[in-house]
Amino acid sequence: MRRETGTGDAHAGSADRSCSGSPGAGGTGAGGTGPGSPGAGGLDAREASAPGGVAPGERWQAVLVAGAPELSARLLADVFGPLLALAPAERALLVGTLDAWLECGGSVGRAAVRLRCHRNTVFNRLRRLERLTSRSLSHPCELVETVLALEALRWAAGRG
Repeated sequence: MRRETGTGDAHAGSADRSCSGSPGAGGTGAGGTGPGSPGAGGLDAREASAPGGVAPGERWQAVLVAGAPELSARLLADVFGPLLALAPAERALLVGTLDAWLECGGSVGRAAVRLRCHRNTVFNRLRRLERLTSRSLSHPCELVETVLALEALRWAAGRG
């Protein structure tokens, strides 16, 4: 039986870059031949440079956040405002759970293994995050906002 929240294992069988930290489809690792790699009709060296020294082939969301710092700060406050009001340890726990879930391709089971906790704990943390942010991880547009806010949080932490 499949859960209706976006925090289930519905994507466990999809193209798996889960928990690997490697570039996904279209990403260009060293010597990559994807659509964005030089010589493949993609970006050349001039186009590949981005604000903040971020390599676009690795994390496009980082490029977007670094390229629009004012909008990123507004997005961070809008999406993660209530989360930022939590105690640092509690905030780190929820952000860490979200990060693990994303890196594991949306698999609660794999995120639980990675975090060394029960899968219900992961579900509960993600539901709490959804309540705090008023964003559902099962709605694509809201998930995009959450991922961009997470990147804005990382970017802000790296600057300050």
